[in-house]
Amino acid sequence: MRLHGLPNLATAALAAVLAAAGFVVSGTVRGTFPFGDVSRNTNDLGQQLIPMHGHLRDVFMGDAAGDLTFNWASGFGVPFLGDYLSYLGTTLSWLVLLFPRDGMDLALFVIATTALALAAAAMTAYLRLLRPAGPAWLAVVAGVSYALGGWALDDGAYMTIWLYGLVAFPVLCLLCEWILRRRRSWLPVCVAPFVVALLWTSHFYTVYMATIGAAIVVLVRVISYDATVSWRVRVVGVLRCAIAVIAGIGLAAPLLVPTFWAVRYSRPSPDVRFHAMDWLDFLSRLLAGSEGVGSSPGLAVGTVLLLLAVSLPFNRAVPVRERLVWTVAIGLTVLSMQVALTHAVWHGFDTPNGSPFRQAFVVAGLLVIAGWISGSAGLRGVVPVVAPLALVGGLYLAVRSGPFVTPTTRVVVPVVAGVALVAWLAWRFTQRRPWVAAVAAGVVCAAVVVEATAGAVAIDRARAEFLYAYPGWGDVNDEVRALVQGGGRWPEARVSPGAHVTQNDPMLLGGQGSQYYSSTIPDELSVALAGLGFGYSAYVRANVDPANPVMDAVFAVGARVVDDGGALRLAENPDVAPLVTVRPADPWTSPDPAPFGHQETALGADVYTVPRVSLTPDPGLTVTGRRRDSLLEPATPGEPAQLRVTASCPAGSDVYLAAPAFVGEVLDETAGWLTVLRQTTRSPGVYTGAPILRVGTAAADGAVEVVLRVYGPARLPASPVGCLDRGALTEAVAALRAGAPSSVDVSGHGVVAALAPSGSASTVVLGVLRSPGWRCSVDGGDDATPRTVAGLIAVPVEAGASEVSCAYRPRGLRMGLAVGAAALAVVAVMGVVAALRRRVSGPAGRTS
Repeated sequence: MRLHGLPNLATAALAAVLAAAGFVVSGTVRGTFPFGDVSRNTNDLGQQLIPMHGHLRDVFMGDAAGDLTFNWASGFGVPFLGDYLSYLGTTLSWLVLLFPRDGMDLALFVIATTALALAAAAMTAYLRLLRPAGPAWLAVVAGVSYALGGWALDDGAYMTIWLYGLVAFPVLCLLCEWILRRRRSWLPVCVAPFVVALLWTSHFYTVYMATIGAAIVVLVRVISYDATVSWRVRVVGVLRCAIAVIAGIGLAAPLLVPTFWAVRYSRPSPDVRFHAMDWLDFLSRLLAGSEGVGSSPGLAVGTVLLLLAVSLPFNRAVPVRERLVWTVAIGLTVLSMQVALTHAVWHGFDTPNGSPFRQAFVVAGLLVIAGWISGSAGLRGVVPVVAPLALVGGLYLAVRSGPFVTPTTRVVVPVVAGVALVAWLAWRFTQRRPWVAAVAAGVVCAAVVVEATAGAVAIDRARAEFLYAYPGWGDVNDEVRALVQGGGRWPEARVSPGAHVTQNDPMLLGGQGSQYYSSTIPDELSVALAGLGFGYSAYVRANVDPANPVMDAVFAVGARVVDDGGALRLAENPDVAPLVTVRPADPWTSPDPAPFGHQETALGADVYTVPRVSLTPDPGLTVTGRRRDSLLEPATPGEPAQLRVTASCPAGSDVYLAAPAFVGEVLDETAGWLTVLRQTTRSPGVYTGAPILRVGTAAADGAVEVVLRVYGPARLPASPVGCLDRGALTEAVAALRAGAPSSVDVSGHGVVAALAPSGSASTVVLGVLRSPGWRCSVDGGDDATPRTVAGLIAVPVEAGASEVSCAYRPRGLRMGLAVGAAALAVVAVMGVVAALRRRVSGPAGRTS
């Protein structure tokens, strides 16, 4: 097995193939899709990434309701550019075009596999450039160890978009190393920005972390130069790298700046205070096969590379300055993950609610580089062999029963360490027999790939025990999509697919519903939906459609897919207003409490009766009255206690319960006990909220009784019951239809309504919730930010107006284009200067 003579390209390709093969084999062993029936759509992969990639494919193919800037399918119309950059990227996402619409599960698997292969290839190429004389087989081992490390398998494998950061780190290091070595040439500085821009538009969040990591590597490299390199040369090298990276970020500005504003306008999470981990548990994640997604850093890079990285401080074959600088840099980087201030820097001063150690792949990359530096120089003496074995062995014994150590870890770490030791002994005592060294290298390569594959299986198995995996594409998906496509009438009316598979079914299956789950959902929109009686989770970042007739009327939901006794069907709803309606100049505002009052305001008519209620609790239930809500506490937690809510409403009206923070059940007159919020609900009214629910019909004498059941503390608002007059709703819808615009044209991100001649002023209201970026004009006049009616876009018009035009434009787009153009001009000038210098002085020389 002679790998020493392999060219760099072949070495990188081999690493890519081995990394991809290890990931594929692990899926085969686990029986996950596409090799078995076990779903791999864990958490956000199934809930967000797959639906959004499906929608992106529709955009590319011209089949989507919307375009790259706006998405008509979700949330009754939401900005899309922020989702595009946060969840989709601009590189491997184009692979969705190679797959059918129902093949997004497979597309994401291929994208993940390709990203891991690219990460292995990029790291291998960088290491070969860093130490060209090092053994090629070791560079392959290092690249595979990086790509199939703990973070990549535990965090990145299902958050596929994060893998762009895994790829970006070695690519950025490679670019900067090229710039540092070509000291007299500006060609690398001119080429690198385009690659940097491609990376930053792939996933700015993890690529930001990768950029910090690359900056650490560059500083370590220039500081560890020997004394023959002047500080002027070092500083100039750093500045050239900085210019290339900053120019690249500038080129990406047309996407980055609007995304910055989208994130700024998005629904904020409650403040999270960072808590450092126990150091022993923290360091246990250095061991192969360890698992702790969402709560600990995936630092593992395989046993062989871990041993080599730990050997660096003891390896006299590496210059003292280099050993010292790398050891200190890695130590400080690891420490930065446990310090609140530097932790905030890693995350852009926005501590996430989950997975607080998302930057762990950078530390893993630094460990791989350190291992390569030590291994490629050769382990001189016994100390750099014995010391790592002792330190890693001590860590193994100390944490082998820890919470993040899997049974696979307990087996593979000592076995692979033993294989590595035997291979080193065989090489040391048989240096005159090259075939022995080749066999030893082959055995080590095989051990690394097998260990990484076994670790991937163990990690996926352990993660599946507590993270839900959404089902892959199946019969339900086919049925819902067929029903939605068969009943589509957009933009005359919306067809809601419901939420039969994910919270993002409109993007996954088609249609135009309210369901939407994204970290970039505009705060203005999420608050409006919650105020209208939509349920929610994830701090109002994911909404729950209440299937409420008033909301269907307001948002022109003409049909929805429903589950009728186990059979899916399309339920038509002809009693809806058009997408654009004309209201009085001073729209009516309901005095009723939310959500009933907000719904009436959005409709423009009084359709609810919100009565005073009387509360009659069981003897074992204590009700503590407050001005805004009541606290319900059963005497014996865990045992059911009932509360009767009585009121008087118009006879025959539909009775609705609006109690977003109520943890318990309500008795429906036909369906029996319905869960409002589960007992295990997270932060009722903050993280999770219940939608408005229909619970019965007022009796012939107008009597209303709503029976609630609780098992623990629960809260009930002061006005929990509203009674809907269906006749009044029908009349309100008929009035809105009668005064509708003569025509409505909906484009990818705009609406144009032609108004019938009118002798009085009015307000044009769109069945679209306002979010930052909407601008409207009347009869071609100046654009202005529209007003709102219960969150809906509202445009005042004077008498005689004939047209209202509204369009969405992401804020920051013009600034981003200007910055991008300036960055391109700077790169162009540098290119011209470089070409002139090359013509005058001839080919640039190389330095090492």
